[in-house]
Amino acid sequence: MATEFLTAHKVKAVRQPGIYLDGRGLRLIVNKCGSKRWELWIKIRGRRRQLGLGVYPEVRLQDAREKADEIRRSARNGVDLQAKREAQRAGAVTFREVFETYFARKRQQLGNKKHLKQWPSTMETYVFPVIGNVPIEDVNPDHIIRVLEPIWYEKDETSKRVLQRMEAVFKSAIRLGKRDKASPCIGVAEELGTRHREVRHHPAMPYESLPDFIARLREPTQRAWPTTRPALEFLILTATRSSETREAMWSEFDLEKGLWVIPKERMGKSRKKHVVPLSRRCLEILYEMKAVNPCSSYVFEGTKKGRPLSDMTLTKLLRDGGLGKEATVHGFRSSFKDWCAEREKVADEVSEAALAHTNKDRVKAAYLRTNFLEQRKPLMERWAKHCGSGRVKPPAARRDTGSDRMISISPGRGAPTQPQVSAASAVSVRD
Repeated sequence: MATEFLTAHKVKAVRQPGIYLDGRGLRLIVNKCGSKRWELWIKIRGRRRQLGLGVYPEVRLQDAREKADEIRRSARNGVDLQAKREAQRAGAVTFREVFETYFARKRQQLGNKKHLKQWPSTMETYVFPVIGNVPIEDVNPDHIIRVLEPIWYEKDETSKRVLQRMEAVFKSAIRLGKRDKASPCIGVAEELGTRHREVRHHPAMPYESLPDFIARLREPTQRAWPTTRPALEFLILTATRSSETREAMWSEFDLEKGLWVIPKERMGKSRKKHVVPLSRRCLEILYEMKAVNPCSSYVFEGTKKGRPLSDMTLTKLLRDGGLGKEATVHGFRSSFKDWCAEREKVADEVSEAALAHTNKDRVKAAYLRTNFLEQRKPLMERWAKHCGSGRVKPPAARRDTGSDRMISISPGRGAPTQPQVSAASAVSVRD
């Protein structure tokens, strides 16, 4: 009988990544993170096979040897035991199939278009190549580690989301009776270890710098698509997210009441409609946009007719225009939050309502149901006044191509409730 090199003690103690031989093709594979699995390298019917026998310590040394002996005995009789078992499982539901069933329902709950694309994209890139065609019942922790190990330390946020999404699929399989075992994702994060990475927040422009920034943004010398610069200013003044501003539609606005009601379908995680009180400067921008694109259903139409500004448009404006190389579009929400806390001494509940943040305290959220709209109306007006207090060169009046509509914008302090639009060409925003 061939020498067996491994012992139960050595298998338990080994930590160094590598391949450890036990003889006759049985090997212990130790990954970089310290996880261990068994493989049998064998020739069956003239074909070399590399067969997985399970994960240590679920499969111990003696168990692995017994499995290997069983496969060897079958191979001597010309029977590929592993292939036979795989054929028996051919009718089993695979991870990919369970995911497709699960995501068909999940997509109805996702309001964020970016997440709609990311779910199948991350599966195709990281998960399916390893476990896509594996029966859901047979997926084990070693499979999950093999999915995550290449990205665990290099792509912190991505690996976290991939693990969360796999976990959701396994929970669905268990609920639907397609898997009897516990989720193989349990304990994997602890096995892979803590990622010692500094938490990175979106770089934000100090609120003290915003007046001069807005002034430069309004300068007529700044070259950009007609709706891009107004869209960025509108985003800052309303403290909203990029998608909420870029995809804003005229049907969401009541200019007589000075309100913007963003439907819950466009509010991402919160799935709750958000009411934004509009400052006088915001109303001014809206009337200007109606004059620029009178027939569009979108407030800030992009280069493609009938479509909103694209995802990276506002970021590109910051970078290419030299307006804020150290800032990010999302970071302006942080600028607003800091201004509320430091300059205005606004109650945290009010500023959180302005940012449409959900209350993580479920008990408190159950009782605190107000949106603080009346307190937020003067707050947003003061925010607009602060942002518009920089020095700006007043632009010349602009005539809309192909019509006699003239709109004169008066930037800076004390903007009128509505822009000065000639009575002969006033445009209704309700059409």
